[in-house]
Amino acid sequence: MPRLARQIGWSWMDLCNRDESLSISTDGETRICDWSDSSQLTLAKVFPSVANRLFKYCQSQHPILLVDRNRLENTQHPDASILIAIGGRTRLPLLHLTLMSLIGQTGVSIEIIVCEIGPRAELEHQLPTGIRYLHVPMDNANGFNKSIALNRAAELATGEVLLVHDGDYVVPADFVRTTLTQIGSADGIRPCRFIFHLDRVTTQRVLEQHRLPEVVGIEKIVQNNPTPMAVKRDAYQRIGGHDEDYFGWGGEDTEFISRLRTSSMIEGGTTFALHLWHPAAPKKASGDRNRSMHDQKMRIPESQRIHRLRRKIHGCHVASSTTGS
Repeated sequence: MPRLARQIGWSWMDLCNRDESLSISTDGETRICDWSDSSQLTLAKVFPSVANRLFKYCQSQHPILLVDRNRLENTQHPDASILIAIGGRTRLPLLHLTLMSLIGQTGVSIEIIVCEIGPRAELEHQLPTGIRYLHVPMDNANGFNKSIALNRAAELATGEVLLVHDGDYVVPADFVRTTLTQIGSADGIRPCRFIFHLDRVTTQRVLEQHRLPEVVGIEKIVQNNPTPMAVKRDAYQRIGGHDEDYFGWGGEDTEFISRLRTSSMIEGGTTFALHLWHPAAPKKASGDRNRSMHDQKMRIPESQRIHRLRRKIHGCHVASSTTGS
């Protein structure tokens, strides 16, 4: 009920569960989730029609623009570099829709870097013109390694701000512009207040029609999610990038954020993302989320983890230059 909410001084960003609390940042607009992990908004589970209305209201404030063209304008000095890690063709239709929303960004110059990690370069000729692509050859026996892909993409990036993005997130047309405005002089920001998870039927319809239907099926609304995330490029390198010990699904984003918090980080933003439905990854479905290794790492002080990863990055650069000579 937007009108009533405005009368009592609330906005859509003030919604949370009864056992959770929000704080307002110094800008008077951004809400900070005062709890550690991501959570589902109970209201959306109990009243699906309210979830649909909430999404429609958010979209009216921040429209989604799906640009169906096979070209991204190139620029030598983009405002932001968007990094996407992906493994093979399984989710290629979702990636294409994600790229359409990114190509549709307004009021900002961007470059998009897609890093495919796997035995073969399956996507090399499957992406729109202008997308920067690289392939990291790797046996899939140990599972997908998102961290390796993101670190290699970050090495190629030319924008001052790196936006770590998933290949199944559709975002509003002002997403990058809003994120860059809010990050300001900070080192990082988590720009999304909510992640709306589309159901399977709606996702299939959007993939076929390249537009959102009037009635959108929302499976769940997630808050306090670690991704997407925007990080200054120098801060990304300073804290050691992503930890490449993480294979499969789970933990790498949370571990990265814990190190980023040693710098200046904004814990919340004022925009949203739309997550496209897909079957759960094998390790996620089985419940294996790197929990044991992640817990061990999180017991190590952030400064020690940063030192180890910076040394590892330096060692890789030395090895690369030696091999090249």
